[in-house]
Amino acid sequence: MFQSRLSFVLKTFVVLATTAVGVWSAPSSALAETTPAQAVADYTCQYYYVRWGDNLTRIAVWYGVTVRNIMDATGLVRTTIYPGQRLCIPRYSTPTPSPSVGWQAQFWNNVNQSGAPALARTDAALDFNWGYGSPSPSTVFANYFSARWARSFTFIGGVYHFSLIADDGIRLWIDGNVILDRYSYVGAQNNQLDVPISPGAHTVTVDYVQQAGLAYVRATFIRNTGDVPPQPCGASCPPVSTNGPWYAQYYSGVDLNGALLKVASYNGLNFNWGWGSPGATVPTTLWSVRFTQTRYFATGVYRFVARSDDGVRIFVDDQPVINQWVQQSARTVTGDIALNAGNHNVRVEYMQIYGVAELHVYWEFLGNPNP
Repeated sequence: MFQSRLSFVLKTFVVLATTAVGVWSAPSSALAETTPAQAVADYTCQYYYVRWGDNLTRIAVWYGVTVRNIMDATGLVRTTIYPGQRLCIPRYSTPTPSPSVGWQAQFWNNVNQSGAPALARTDAALDFNWGYGSPSPSTVFANYFSARWARSFTFIGGVYHFSLIADDGIRLWIDGNVILDRYSYVGAQNNQLDVPISPGAHTVTVDYVQQAGLAYVRATFIRNTGDVPPQPCGASCPPVSTNGPWYAQYYSGVDLNGALLKVASYNGLNFNWGWGSPGATVPTTLWSVRFTQTRYFATGVYRFVARSDDGVRIFVDDQPVINQWVQQSARTVTGDIALNAGNHNVRVEYMQIYGVAELHVYWEFLGNPNP
């Protein structure tokens, strides 16, 4: 009797497993199908593997498509999905916008926008949600990529409200001046800030970096109603900073006065050396580094954020903003400072004693209390 029941259970398991495999396998003919609303069959599949807790509605929102789009492209006859199932997220072809209209976009397969871009294109709007996918599966990585969008606008003058939403880092430039720098941030962020802009043509640039996991970025702005347009600054305009890279000097010992071990430059301060070191000439313990940069800031209050293991100090024009010069496990500290419009010297100092080494620094614009 026991063997008979065991045989029945095994046969039932085989039948269910065979059925499950049949459900999880998207029919090859489905890749050529189109949705009723799509007149042409020009799309490519961006594949997504279902995880526990997923449903078609949530996945459709992530990727900016409809549930029907996914069902038709994958060949589903019902909305039930299972962990491990491969779904086809259709990416429909659209006419290429005129080069004179839209955001000029570049994508790199690294997080510091170095080297030749892997992809250049024109985007009509800066509003993307790639989910766990890529901006272009055939050319751009799904993780650890960076992007830049630039576009010129004619402003009537006034205070403009910018909305910058991203996962992970984002940075806003206007006419080559950094207005918001959260490029080193990791995770979801929603930045809302007001920026005074004089009448005339100005170039808006948005930098974005994707580390891992979900990838999305959205940048919009609108003029505040009832504001008083600022007068053109003319000859009183502040000097324009190059906003160049961070210059780094590494020293032996933890007091920044030992032997010079290495010099380097970086686009951002976002390091996780783990149990290693910044280079062959730098040991894994008992070293320090000084980063310096001249950067333009608009008038307002700024919050500097530093996450480090071990000590960190931040100065703006030699004024201390953060002083956490102690041996510690990774922790995040903040410091606020009010700045006038113009170029300011930023200095970040870090020391590594023992164990894991990491440093992440960024700042955010808190607003202008006296506009």
